[in-house]
Amino acid sequence: MNHDSPNSQDAIQILSEVRTVLLIDWPHTGVPRALLESGFQVVGYSPDRYSNAELVSERPADEIATVYSPLDSSEKNFLVFRKRDSPPDQVDAVVVYRPAEEIPAIITKHVLPLHARVLWLQPPIDSGDAQLLAAQHRLHFVQGVDIATTARLAKREFNSAPPGSTPASGTNR
Repeated sequence: MNHDSPNSQDAIQILSEVRTVLLIDWPHTGVPRALLESGFQVVGYSPDRYSNAELVSERPADEIATVYSPLDSSEKNFLVFRKRDSPPDQVDAVVVYRPAEEIPAIITKHVLPLHARVLWLQPPIDSGDAQLLAAQHRLHFVQGVDIATTARLAKREFNSAPPGSTPASGTNR
């Protein structure tokens, strides 16, 4: 298990084992969009509320959903977050874009109860303390690597792999 900050190739390998991502804040809507476009299930967290993310071609009439319109012609779909009644049972990775001093509480409140195997700090967030906590809890740890860029790179690698395998691990995605 890699507890050092991985390079982008290591991050792609870690991401190849992830299906569901919990985002604890993000710097821009390109992060959840890139993850969804790359085939990940995305759950967002806002204070005291979890939401499922999806991309849809038409603006939903649902008043309860949080909707982000396409920003430019490169974005074809609306990004929608629909409130969940309860937390997910499990996520594979928790991606954090919050101040470093909040990370211990995020590990206690989200990472451990949701059985995540990966703690990913979205740049520019970094924390030596978080790295130590990740090692204590036997988590893969990533910092200094943008998850949106990594998801796009991973998608390209997976799309160019022979059917039924991934370039890094040889297993289905």
